[in-house]
Amino acid sequence: MPSELLKSKQSTHFPITPINAGDLNSRYFFMGSCFSENMASRLEMTGMSCYSNPFGILYNPYSIAAALEKVASEYRYSAHDFTYHAGEFHSMQHHGSFKDRDADSLAVKINNAIEKAHEFIAAADIAIITPGTAKIWQMREPSIIVGNCHKIPNHEFNTRILSDTEVQKAIIDTIYNLRLINPGIKIMYTISPVKHLREGIQENLISKSRLISALAAVRTEHPEILYFPAYEIVTEELRDHRYYAEDLAHPSEWAIQYIFQRFCESSMPPKTLEYITETWNWLRLKRHRPGAENNDIWMKQCSDALEQLKKRWPEKQLWPAEWH
Repeated sequence: MPSELLKSKQSTHFPITPINAGDLNSRYFFMGSCFSENMASRLEMTGMSCYSNPFGILYNPYSIAAALEKVASEYRYSAHDFTYHAGEFHSMQHHGSFKDRDADSLAVKINNAIEKAHEFIAAADIAIITPGTAKIWQMREPSIIVGNCHKIPNHEFNTRILSDTEVQKAIIDTIYNLRLINPGIKIMYTISPVKHLREGIQENLISKSRLISALAAVRTEHPEILYFPAYEIVTEELRDHRYYAEDLAHPSEWAIQYIFQRFCESSMPPKTLEYITETWNWLRLKRHRPGAENNDIWMKQCSDALEQLKKRWPEKQLWPAEWH
């Protein structure tokens, strides 16, 4: 058997039906797990217009839906919305990065993010939602589902996995609130491939299965909702621990880049994909700074390559920040 064919037997190539999810000047809104931020940052590096996670990283579909409800209604947070713990005010609907010793300052930060998110979504072409787990943490007093525990002791919370019906409702609520802001926005879901091993291996699998099952049910009723199989690519196509970071839970940098490439290949027209490829080549050149004796030559090479890119894609409206 030829070596390449033999090698191909070691993994399952996961086919993806091509979709038209964006072009050179599309605006991408991301929300969900840290995986969504990885995808957004890579697109942003190539000069695509992106905005991600106005509430910070959120993992469960309920918290994602609740956050988008706040964005859709342009809710204004104030001091009474916060929990005080360990000398700081926290928003229990937000990621742990949303904290401050002054409640008014925290409210300003949160409300600015909501305003920016609402404005961005209103003009966005596609929203990509990436839940990572169906497990929720619910405070005992007051009885609310939280987006983050903010290092409050575990005994203050109850935990459980959302039912299939609850996950479906959260997905439908998310769709509703996005369309409330922007009726024409395309919506794509992808399940984060990050393993939640602290929950236990079996519970993590149950949780991921719950997300996949509920999303499949919703898409039966809403076939216009797009799907990108990030979770399936990692678990079925790569399916090897060498594609994970040292914690064996998060995909490695190589795996993230591979998934990003699969995303671009399956969701972008050829001209945009060509632009992404050329931009990555430019970024590699830009980051390989030589010694001082070759610095002038390198700077000219970067400048010339940039000018060539701009000539090839004159219709491009936004360029990466580091190009300015």
